[in-house]
Amino acid sequence: MNDLHRRKFLKGAAVLSGAAICGIATAKNAKADDRLPENFVPPPLPWGYQELDPEYVRKLGHLGYYLEECGGGAFWAIMTALKEKVGYPYTLIPLPTKEEFLDHLAGKGEGKHLQGVMQYGVGGVSNFGSLCGAPNGSASAITYAVPFEIVQQIVPRLLRYYESGSFPSDEVNSYAVNKELYPPKYKSGKKLPQSVGHSVLCHVSVGKWCEHSGYASGSSERSERCGRLTGDIAAMEVTLLNAHLKGNLETVYPMKLTQETAGCRSCHYKDKKYEQGQFTRGSMECSSCHTDMTPHKGENNLKTAFGTDVGTWAGAAVIGTTAGIGTHAVAGRFNNKEPHDEE
Repeated sequence: MNDLHRRKFLKGAAVLSGAAICGIATAKNAKADDRLPENFVPPPLPWGYQELDPEYVRKLGHLGYYLEECGGGAFWAIMTALKEKVGYPYTLIPLPTKEEFLDHLAGKGEGKHLQGVMQYGVGGVSNFGSLCGAPNGSASAITYAVPFEIVQQIVPRLLRYYESGSFPSDEVNSYAVNKELYPPKYKSGKKLPQSVGHSVLCHVSVGKWCEHSGYASGSSERSERCGRLTGDIAAMEVTLLNAHLKGNLETVYPMKLTQETAGCRSCHYKDKKYEQGQFTRGSMECSSCHTDMTPHKGENNLKTAFGTDVGTWAGAAVIGTTAGIGTHAVAGRFNNKEPHDEE
């Protein structure tokens, strides 16, 4: 923890009573006489970060999925590890403990659902199929730990890893086959097939895995796949945080756009000139959704909002990319603050 975070940590600790510092804010309902004082103010974010073990977090993420699905599971895994390593103020976050999770899975709980933070991320936000809950929950967790400018450096790398990685990883598959994961009974103990999603969307990622593996979306194998993936993404988030802590984030995972995306961004990005293609934004793999690139191959009947043929300007993207005008500049520019991106 650097000096800035340590000062914030100590400043925050000073406002709590000794009982609160010891962690009275737990996942269990607090008794009336254990409530925080009315004038209690939690310390401002960020709360600081200490190096965590990615493999431990990978196993926690898998366990978290079993009760809180992908979004809640990834958030729970990272925050639980921080709570165990750092202590206060992470003890203020209402989290079920690992022991409570295991007791619940073993049927020793009270039969109630153990609700946690970020559970809404399940299935691409309440089963809507949009952003996968694993990177969603992981990104939310680190906003507690590091300054937002660091979050903005780490999260795009995590999303790029999700797009390009082959999941579930060899590591988590090995843990499952060797029975080294925490749940007392797995949804599937098999070594599961791996696939690359080329998208951060749950709908696309799951669909491509199902197509590759032959398992239905409602199968126990697909559910287990997502549990293992949740562990993988939480572990990668911790790996990136560790790299930032050591000052070698760019070395551990350099941020690179795909060639196609870099080519598209040579014309299509956030700026003021609509007719030149500046009506979109983002760094996702373009071809994961835009599979029909015919507007870029010549004249067409598509129109802009102002009635201009798309073909009259869209071909410039291909010409510019072919000539080497856009791709390398955009790929490199992504690592720096762009004038057309959000402040």
